[in-house]
Amino acid sequence: MELCFKGGSELIKLILDRETKDASIASSKTGYKITPIKWRMLFDKGKEEQQEKITDTLTDDEFKQIINIDMQKKGYVLINDISSSR
Repeated sequence: MELCFKGGSELIKLILDRETKDASIASSKTGYKITPIKWRMLFDKGKEEQQEKITDTLTDDEFKQIINIDMQKKGYVLINDISSSR
C-alpha cells in the first residue's frame, strides 16, 4: 500500500508491505527519493513490540486508519491512498 500525506508544503509518501513488513518513505528529508526504513519506525519509541503485535491483528483498512490518525496528530492530511491488491 502507498499512503501520501501533506502537511504545509511537506509531502510524505509511505510505501508499506504488511506481509513482508517492508517499509519505505519519500519526503523532503530523503530528497523525495524512496528510502527503506525499518518497520518498527512506524511505531512509538519504546512501544514498538506491543504496537506491532496489535497492528498485526488489524485489517488493511484498520491499519491505514491508525497510520492516518497518527499522521493527523503530526499535522498531515492523507491526500492519496494507493492500495495494491494481490
